[in-house]
Amino acid sequence: MGIYLRGKSWYYDFVHKGQRYTGSFGPISRSTAKEELARKKAAVFEARLNPAKAVKSPRFDTFAAEYLEWVQANCKPMTIDRIRQTLKRLGTFVGSKRLNELTPWHFEQWKKRRKDEGKAPGTINIELMVWKSLLYKALAWGKLAEHPGKAVKLLKNPPHKTRFLSEEEEVRLIIECSPAFRLIVQAGLLTGFRRQELASLQPDEIDWQNETVSVAACYAKNGERRTLPMGPRLKAILQEALSVRGSAPTVFVNDLGLPWSLDVLSGRFHDVCRTIRLEGLGFHVLRHTFASRLVMSGVDLRTVQELMGHKDIQMTLRYAHLSPHHTRTAMQTLEVRFPASTPAHFHNTPESSALLDDEKVANVSAVS
Repeated sequence: MGIYLRGKSWYYDFVHKGQRYTGSFGPISRSTAKEELARKKAAVFEARLNPAKAVKSPRFDTFAAEYLEWVQANCKPMTIDRIRQTLKRLGTFVGSKRLNELTPWHFEQWKKRRKDEGKAPGTINIELMVWKSLLYKALAWGKLAEHPGKAVKLLKNPPHKTRFLSEEEEVRLIIECSPAFRLIVQAGLLTGFRRQELASLQPDEIDWQNETVSVAACYAKNGERRTLPMGPRLKAILQEALSVRGSAPTVFVNDLGLPWSLDVLSGRFHDVCRTIRLEGLGFHVLRHTFASRLVMSGVDLRTVQELMGHKDIQMTLRYAHLSPHHTRTAMQTLEVRFPASTPAHFHNTPESSALLDDEKVANVSAVS
């Protein structure tokens, strides 16, 4: 039979060596459906796809649980949490489909759904990479004959202006926060810690004697421990947070006295921003604000890189345009090399030109 159209979706149906193969390509064009049919037949002829393997291919939700176990044994806590949340969303989207029932169309539909929900290209790409990684593991573990998303391309991530809070916006934000939420928001503004780094901060990471606060290596994005000095405001905020945390294992707790989950933290931030009409901002804007204010205060970019925990200076350079201080200082360093007795307008006068000509003649004579 080949391919046929049912509703808006194209289906395939063919027989090879007495075995029937059927399935759906989704709502794609006729020409694309023909190409997909050719690939399916090639896979069957090369024995990469057969009924036995098709039966053994697990359901997405079943294999996602196995994959998550592997992730928990091999990845950092921050990565584990991100993958867990992504798999939860993908599970709702994919449903009870088996891995070998997935096609490139499903990936494209996921892209469209997340774009319609207003998600940034970078966020969608991370989710696609999690999905692809899961299928590559299924391929490696012999539970999938071919990777359906291998040729799916990531979205282009256009450069965008780094958003940070003005002082007026910060005041409006803090006023709208509940007491518990205010503490973690202010700590974010004063440390530049990421959402996961703040939510997982434990009391023993605060050194009161040396007045420092640290991010444990297991929670840092780059896998390296990072330590920042505490100023009076940050010190007061951490002391207040510890005084209300009760028996919780983390420094910051929510209004119920429990550690903050990342989803609740993000949701609360979005709700507060929506209330004060600051649309399109995520919790990460606190980190951007921290870095931006350092640069605007004249702190050199290498120091900002160290405080932010950036391995690559390119990540820090996104804030460079906020202050011309470092370029101005460089030019001033060059200026001081010229003798103070040489006026800037010296070469523009007839007298100076004549003197320069005489000097050139004298130099030539000397060489001769």
